[in-house]
Parts: sequence; C-alpha cells; structure tokens
Amino acid sequence: MFSVYKRAIGDVEPFEFLPGAEGLALGSAAKLASGQLAKCEAADTAEYIVQGPKREDGCYPVIRVLPATIFETRAEAQIDAAKVGTDVQLNTTADGVTATGGGSFVVTETDEAASGGIVRGYFRAAAGAGG
Repeated sequence: MFSVYKRAIGDVEPFEFLPGAEGLALGSAAKLASGQLAKCEAADTAEYIVQGPKREDGCYPVIRVLPATIFETRAEAQIDAAKVGTDVQLNTTADGVTATGGGSFVVTETDEAASGGIVRGYFRAAAGAGG
C-alpha cells in the first residue's frame, strides 16, 4: 500500500472523486484510461493513489500524485542501497514495488530487507504532465 510519508511542500493534496473500474484497492496506484481510473501496470506512471472504497456514485476518493510527495510502501524483493536514486516498477497489484528497474517509482530510502522491506520514494512525472 502506498501511503504518504512526507511532503516537500506544506500543502496537502485534496481528495478528488473520479469514476473507476471495480476492485481498485486502498493505497494502490491508478491512472486514467478512457476517462476512468484503472490499476497501473508495472512500468506505468501513477497519476493517483486510491484513498478509499468505491462510492455508490461509481467514484473513488483519490489523491493526485505529485513529485513533491514521498510515499512509503513495501517491496516484493530486496531493494538494496545501490537502488537509491534509481527507478523501480510497480508490483502486479499496484500497491507496492519490485526490484526491477524501468518503472516510475524513484527510490529515496530502503531498509534493505530481504523481502517485504520498507521503501520510500516518489513517482516520476509523466512526460508532458503538468502539476
């Protein structure tokens, strides 16, 4: 699960309520696809983090991903200190990361645990993204 660890700016991202596919999990990374939230795939750039269950109106509460927000999550495999400053991919459920490079999550800290370790970092902005 991606949770906010700290923000480089004092402002807090407001919740947005966007329509989305069934089954998006709390704390998972999401993107917009055809006007609806969808689960991010391994190398996708996350645009939102889901903050609660789908409402009756079909919308999820989400926060927008900003490069100034540092998130904390778990890694499926060991992420050692050599990965700090590099990007890694999302796991298959989009609620954590793998040790595979080529993703959009940039590692800023790791506890270097063998499996299920804590990793902190930020999402690299998509090309041409404002924000």
